[in-house]
Amino acid sequence: MSQAIAAPTNNRAKAWYFVHDFFFIILGVSLYVLGWTGFILSQEITTGGLAGVTTIIQIATQIPANIPYNIINVGLLVVSIIFLGWRYSVKTLIGVVLMGIAIPIGQALFGDANTEVYHNLSSWLTNTIPNVGPLLQGERFMAVIIGGILCGSGLFLVFHVNGSTGGTDVIVSIFNKYTTLSLGRAMILIDATIVTASYFVNVYLMGKDPQVGAELLTFSIVEVVFCAMTLDYWTNSNKHSIQLFIFSKKYKEINEAIIQRLNRGCTLVHAEGGYSQEETRILMVVTRKAHLQSINRIIKEIDPDAFVSEGTVHGVYGRGFDNLR
Repeated sequence: MSQAIAAPTNNRAKAWYFVHDFFFIILGVSLYVLGWTGFILSQEITTGGLAGVTTIIQIATQIPANIPYNIINVGLLVVSIIFLGWRYSVKTLIGVVLMGIAIPIGQALFGDANTEVYHNLSSWLTNTIPNVGPLLQGERFMAVIIGGILCGSGLFLVFHVNGSTGGTDVIVSIFNKYTTLSLGRAMILIDATIVTASYFVNVYLMGKDPQVGAELLTFSIVEVVFCAMTLDYWTNSNKHSIQLFIFSKKYKEINEAIIQRLNRGCTLVHAEGGYSQEETRILMVVTRKAHLQSINRIIKEIDPDAFVSEGTVHGVYGRGFDNLR
């Protein structure tokens, strides 16, 4: 799925990479919460994932979605630690905490002030945060499109730095790690079950007209598809293959770091300097674009003066890439 982050050996680099990744997690969470609370939840439309589950709970009980969201997320965080490891789960924990803070703020900001759900929010939130109401109210079709794009883009930014917003993102990441299923398709598989359940809750539990329930279900499907398409678009654009030629006197150290930290193979090409006539080695690496940042981090850490040639490769076949047709 997302890139394998290189583990730098000096504290300064570690601190910089943490700040870099933390920034993208904050940005991703912000986009996701804006899309969900501003355009989707405020329109009483069920989305996918844990957000969809908690939306159904909110519709049925009038309990603000942030309460069940945080409770369920704790259990899924444990699952993340078991199946995805501590390094992934640390950033998952960051995402879970940020979501726990951002969702109630988003509900207070974009919720309908005339509803019971809004009044069930903490009085501190409703008294502190100004309420602007649902975005694009009365324009549900445009709301689900914009909301889906924002949610998908936000998820990509978080996944891109090997993080997670928690929820069913953890389950999607497990699917992606242990199967060939793409992020978007795994998300559709899970989300389809959730949005279908929303129809029965709206019609049979809440007593809404079946036509209204079908209309809400249609909007939910549109949102889920746009979210998944956006996520797949950004993810697939990051799977292009890159070929690197690395010229450095410290090629041995760079070679060992790439193999050990990223578990990627390298090739040493014997060469001779045209001017110096000295024998040297060129390190060649073919990798996915998603891993490029990690490799660049390693090169900069070991030899900031290295000369690197980077080019896009059209068609890479073999182990770790596409199957030969």
